[in-house]
Amino acid sequence: ASFDQYMDDKLRVARAVFHDQTKTKQLNEEEWRVKMAPMQVLFMNVQPSADVKLTIKSNGEDYPPHIPHHISKILEVHFIKWELKGLNTLDNDPYHFSLDLDVKGTIYPERSGKHTLLKNQIEMKISFILSPEMGFIPEDVLQTAFEMVFKTMSNEMKQDFNGRLLADYNSFKRYKSKKNSV
Repeated sequence: ASFDQYMDDKLRVARAVFHDQTKTKQLNEEEWRVKMAPMQVLFMNVQPSADVKLTIKSNGEDYPPHIPHHISKILEVHFIKWELKGLNTLDNDPYHFSLDLDVKGTIYPERSGKHTLLKNQIEMKISFILSPEMGFIPEDVLQTAFEMVFKTMSNEMKQDFNGRLLADYNSFKRYKSKKNSV
């Protein structure tokens, strides 16, 4: 069973990526709400959650520019909405700031001879606006802190996604192999 055949079962792929049903909720066919592990950002405890859209594309159609067109299928991951409990509750706080976070990723198999590697690329854009009261914290310090937190989070997600996808793909291959041998 090829990885392309595995990716044809979109619901299975989504369940492999978002395996913890207590922390995920399917919103529609392509979108999921995911609660992530709490983290410390500067002096605040933050509980992030995101609405994530999973899209499977094939045959080079509408691929991001960095993906070679010989790749037969890709899984696009787009974090379309964020909630950062702990930061979002600061609306009445004089130290309030707004954060805009755009995260997009692509997962695809890269074949080299008999071997296949799972490639995972994530692009992240962070921007924020500080209230005047937060002027005592240099903007570059905040930028570095947020970049570090979200890069750590994205690296953990990449490893988790890859690990779960590969484990589930191996289960899929074993199932298909048994089914075909009967």
